[in-house]
Amino acid sequence: MKRVLVFLALLALLSTCRERFEAEQVYKPGNILVVEGFINVGPGITRIKLSRVTPLDGVIQQNPEPDGIVVIEDDASTSYTLHHVGNGVYESDELNLGTDHEYRLRVEANDQLFVSDFTEPIISPRIDSVSWTRSADDYITIAVSTHDPLNETFYYKWEYEEIWENRTAFRSSWAYENGIPRARASDEIKAMTICWPRRYNKDLLMATSAAFVTDAISAFPLSKFHITDVRLGWRYSMMVTQRALSADEYEFLQIMKRNTNDLGGFFDAQPSQLLGNIACTTSNEPVVGYIGAYTSQQKQLIIKHNQISDFDYSTPCFFDPLNGYLDDPQLPSYLENAIPLDAIYGPFVDDAAPIIGFTLVPNTCADCRIVFGSEPKPDFWVAEDEEEIE
Repeated sequence: MKRVLVFLALLALLSTCRERFEAEQVYKPGNILVVEGFINVGPGITRIKLSRVTPLDGVIQQNPEPDGIVVIEDDASTSYTLHHVGNGVYESDELNLGTDHEYRLRVEANDQLFVSDFTEPIISPRIDSVSWTRSADDYITIAVSTHDPLNETFYYKWEYEEIWENRTAFRSSWAYENGIPRARASDEIKAMTICWPRRYNKDLLMATSAAFVTDAISAFPLSKFHITDVRLGWRYSMMVTQRALSADEYEFLQIMKRNTNDLGGFFDAQPSQLLGNIACTTSNEPVVGYIGAYTSQQKQLIIKHNQISDFDYSTPCFFDPLNGYLDDPQLPSYLENAIPLDAIYGPFVDDAAPIIGFTLVPNTCADCRIVFGSEPKPDFWVAEDEEEIE
């Protein structure tokens, strides 16, 4: 009898699981809207990302939603429209929203209307410090510390932007375009030789002080990397943004974080587990997101190369320059992936030495823009902290 009961219990459990899975198939691929971001109160802009994801019965993909209408509304019926800036990202103007109103987000997409709950702004306390330490095995750990003297925050989230300086292993002084050699101007050489890559954190960085006697977070780790990392080659910056969270959003984000660790993606769980505080008001179309209203605090950390005095960095390029000659019929094919450095001159003819070729390296070894883009030099990158390239 016990075996029969156990068998029936297992059969009922399996049947329940199967029915649950089939019930979720009503979500058609691509119709699950994901809303990410928060309403920024005070200085700064609000940035909201819209995307669509497929359900569990197919390959999980997150595709930008470029055709939405995103509006911030307050409890006094004032509205502020965000502008699509690409890749499903919508940004507001500099609004300086006050803390004396409640706010919500309205999204129109695919002929459906999605509205979040009105939320009262949460004031984020200041960041006490962003610091770095070096371990015995030569790893750099960057950490943030903060506290709320009023003991009212308890839930914290951080984001950061990294900027560092990258320099190429070689300088390209010449170009060869349409069969004509051209000496590069110094500004062009410098733009190719020095770049300032930018990177944003991908992980959810959160902590709570709810279990502590005081509302304080001490040395919460944000990032860790070895001293031989390219980011520490010359000068490195991390701009940390801190905001407080409500208990509900903290729990929502914890679910997202667990999904990332266990299943490989924020939205790999069943949609019903990640509903948040935004809903569709025109149909039963699912939507995932939690939109709160918060002030933000920022603090910057800069690490200079000379602070790691025993680290001598050089940009790797695992190729020695090769000679490419103008009379070589293969030269055009070489130049598809290579770049001239210096001219090779032939014997003097009438008191002039003609250019007969160039020394060549792979183009990524002499033009950092190919990998890192052409972001402008940051305003805080002061001249005394870099060796100028003429």
